[in-house]
Amino acid sequence: MSPGDIFILAVRWIHTIAAVAWVGGSLFYLVVLRPVSKKGGSDVAGNSAVANEFRSVVDTAVMVLIITGVVLAFDRLTSKHTDVTYVSVLGVKVALTLWMFWLAGVLQKRRRSRASTSSKVEGSSLAGESGKPSRALSSANLVAIIGIVVFLISDLLQALFEDALKAV
Repeated sequence: MSPGDIFILAVRWIHTIAAVAWVGGSLFYLVVLRPVSKKGGSDVAGNSAVANEFRSVVDTAVMVLIITGVVLAFDRLTSKHTDVTYVSVLGVKVALTLWMFWLAGVLQKRRRSRASTSSKVEGSSLAGESGKPSRALSSANLVAIIGIVVFLISDLLQALFEDALKAV
């Protein structure tokens, strides 16, 4: 293995860890934290503290994903084994990822506005006054779903690249 190969391997690993932290954290929120807070097992201040900690994880993951994603895309796009199919699928992955980043930003803004409102109104919950899921929770669902799809597309990209290497 050349030093360049070791560098790309390290970048790929860091990229994957950042994606796992974000998507895995989103799934944990949806499957564990949200149901607990709906049952009243957690107070508003506790939810806020968890949301703030998760926000720092997401912010770090997004920065790492952008930096490592650019390096990995450049590495693959400059390879003589990359074809139009690979580039097209990579474009879909980038578009979905950008949509995920946008949704995460929307979620953050909604949580901040809800936090400032809930500090004025006691008894607010993550689900809202009526008990129905808010639009922010729908966005959280979508972030997790898109994240899972992006993982699938990553595997597809790997398979496309390996098939191109075999054809040589």
